[in-house]
Amino acid sequence: MNIKIGNKIIDPTKIICLGRNYIDHAKEMKVQVPKNPVFFVKTVNTLVTNGNPIIYPKILYNNQEYNQVDHEVELAFVVSQTCKNIQAEYAYNYIEGYTVFLDITARKMQISDRNVNLPWYRSKNFDSFGPIGPRIAPYSEIEDPHNLNIQLKINGELRQQSNTKHMLFKIPKILAYLSKFITLVSGDIVATGTPSGVASIQPGDIIEASIDQIGAIIHKVILEE
Repeated sequence: MNIKIGNKIIDPTKIICLGRNYIDHAKEMKVQVPKNPVFFVKTVNTLVTNGNPIIYPKILYNNQEYNQVDHEVELAFVVSQTCKNIQAEYAYNYIEGYTVFLDITARKMQISDRNVNLPWYRSKNFDSFGPIGPRIAPYSEIEDPHNLNIQLKINGELRQQSNTKHMLFKIPKILAYLSKFITLVSGDIVATGTPSGVASIQPGDIIEASIDQIGAIIHKVILEE
């Protein structure tokens, strides 16, 4: 799936997301702080670029059991070349650049599935549940990806505000660890987790997510027709 992010076209085969990578978020979700990176996969059908709507699925909106959809703003990086079983000290050789990513999550559905030991797949992979952009900031532009202010606003109200220095696992560790399990290829996207402050969104909301030195993405939430 080719997707244009800013002036760059990439062809990701997968999106790997880190869970519980900020201690404050793990605490707000009442889950254990991990000893190693926790990761899951989002599929490429979730991707939407800056300015395009986030679609709130009818199957969630009309169902009291599942009618909660949450925002999670994250720093993501794009893989530049195939990597498998790499060492952490060489990780930056495999990074094309950085971007803003939203891991939109059907939260009640996720919790319900987790409570009966089912995977998170369906709660994470609705169409448009992976907004990304507004560009891929080249690796050479970002001197320290672990010192970037990150925030999210809903209808102008600040919901999430943190700094990437609070990531539990840093990018070299993340990429080296992932590459032990999965072959990553050029264009693959890795999202590094969200800080605390996640909350629900509703049709009609305007989401603005931004990271220093990269930019902001703005999306309207609309109800599925």
